[in-house]
Amino acid sequence: MRYTTRMATPDPLAALPQIEALTRSERAYDALESAIVHCQLPPGTALSDRQLSEALGVSRTPIREAMHSLEAAGLVVRRGGRFVVAGFTTRDARELFELRRRLEPAGLEHLAESWDPAGVHELSTFFDEFPKHLPDGPYDEYLKRDHQFHKLIVEWSDNSRLVQFYEIVEKQINRIRHYLAPGYRGRMEQVVHEHQEICDAIARKDVESARAALLSHLRKGEQAMIEYLASQRNTEQSS
Repeated sequence: MRYTTRMATPDPLAALPQIEALTRSERAYDALESAIVHCQLPPGTALSDRQLSEALGVSRTPIREAMHSLEAAGLVVRRGGRFVVAGFTTRDARELFELRRRLEPAGLEHLAESWDPAGVHELSTFFDEFPKHLPDGPYDEYLKRDHQFHKLIVEWSDNSRLVQFYEIVEKQINRIRHYLAPGYRGRMEQVVHEHQEICDAIARKDVESARAALLSHLRKGEQAMIEYLASQRNTEQSS
C-alpha cells in the first residue's frame, strides 16, 4: 500500500501580528492613574493631551484613550472642553466611606463562619512588622499596608463579585488615603491603635468586636477626611 504525505493545513492565526502585553493607551493609563492616585497630579490639575504626549513619549491618540478610561474610573472630569483631575468634596468622602462600611464587614462575617486559621493569622498579625509608635512621616509604607489590609478583609468575603466591585472604587479609596496623608500627622497614632483593635478582635475570634472596631475606624476616617477638606477650603479662601 502506498502512503501519500498529507500537507499540513496552514494555521490561520499564524498571520496575526504579535502585540505588546500592554498597549500604549494602557501604559499611559497606568502612568497617569498612579500619578493621580498618589496626588502627584493634585485635584484640579488641567491635563493637556499635547503636554502629556510629550511627557510620556507617546502620540495623542493613546493619551485620549487613557483619559476616557480615567474618566470612567472617576479620576478625571471634563471641564470647559478639557480634562482635569477630579477634586474631592464632602459628598465624595461620605459616599466612598459609606461604600466601605457596606462592603468590608462582609469579609469579617464570612471569616467568622469557619474562623479559618490561615485567615485569622494573616489578618490578626498584619501590622506586626510596624512599631506601635510610628515616626513622624512620611507614611507611604504604612498607607500601602493600610490599603492591603482593608482589601484583604474584603477578599475574605469569598465573594468574587463583591471583590470586583470593591476593586472598581479601590483607586478612589486609595487616592483618598494619599490625599489625606498630610492630615494624618495628628491622627496616625490613633490609626495604628484602631487597626490594632481590629486585629486583636480577630485574634480572639470575636467577630462582633472586630466588626464594631472596623466600622468605628471607618467613621473616624470619614470624619478626618471631611475636616481636612474643610481646612483646605478655608486655606484657599484666606489666600
